[in-house]
Amino acid sequence: MTDHIASLTNRCSRTLLTAACLFVVASAALAAQTPPLISTPDSKGTVSPVPSAVFEAASIKPQAPSSDGSIRTMVRYPTNGRLTAAGATLKTLICVAYGISDFQVLGGSDWIDNDRYDVEATPGPALEEQLQKMKSDDSTAIKHQMLQALLADRFKLTLHHDTKQLPIYALVVAKGGLKLHESKPDDANPDPANESLHPTRKGMVRMSFQSTAFEMTATGMSMDGLARQLASQLHSTVQNETGIKGIYDFTLHFTPDDAPMDATGGGANASLADNSGTSIFAAVQDQLGLKLESKKGPVDVVVVDHVDKPSDN
Repeated sequence: MTDHIASLTNRCSRTLLTAACLFVVASAALAAQTPPLISTPDSKGTVSPVPSAVFEAASIKPQAPSSDGSIRTMVRYPTNGRLTAAGATLKTLICVAYGISDFQVLGGSDWIDNDRYDVEATPGPALEEQLQKMKSDDSTAIKHQMLQALLADRFKLTLHHDTKQLPIYALVVAKGGLKLHESKPDDANPDPANESLHPTRKGMVRMSFQSTAFEMTATGMSMDGLARQLASQLHSTVQNETGIKGIYDFTLHFTPDDAPMDATGGGANASLADNSGTSIFAAVQDQLGLKLESKKGPVDVVVVDHVDKPSDN
């Protein structure tokens, strides 16, 4: 899994941070189970266990307020298993640890969504070396386990999994038809409909913003991948019901907002479609030829049963 850094300021923080969480953990399913033990072959091919998949050292400290009152958040979790976070909330860390988005974390006190922490955590040398050699999905599962153990130890976090009927969105093709163009085939991989042929291009996304205007630039994005990215912006599950295969390159311009908005852009939250920009609902329809329809459905969530603030160290 590649390094991922997100820098956020003021009102933009929650939108980008949720996207960051989703990107960091998108390659692995909800990590409720314990992953397999890590092992390494010696020169004779005999498999020998390496130290337990936990951080060898970790520091968690409340973030000091900035001089100008701005909020900057950075989360970095590279392939070697070293975790560096600046200004991360506990809810953000839960998202990373369990491969979920913030709307899937229920319960807990207000401080888990407001108090910000600087975190430095490192595995032992043997584990660090093994993580760098593992496949992306396998190393992600191990890193989930490591962070889950850290949160249980330092925050005394206990939680349980549940399924709730919640408002969700269905991603469908709009009346006017799809406005996307399929990714161009690579010379060595002539079939753009086959995602497995584009391991270096599949699902890449870059977020940028200026004032209230956001731009999402995607390369080799499937409809499932787009649904995940939209979910991170809407703080709600988005189900891909387009029936469309293949991968696409596109740029989406919109004006986000943290609060919920119905899919028609109307109702009590109509003001969220900023006059200086375009709501994500209008952007998806006008720019991509897709539509987000409101519905209710089952959503996997984690419910916080107990948590304590960590002691300084």
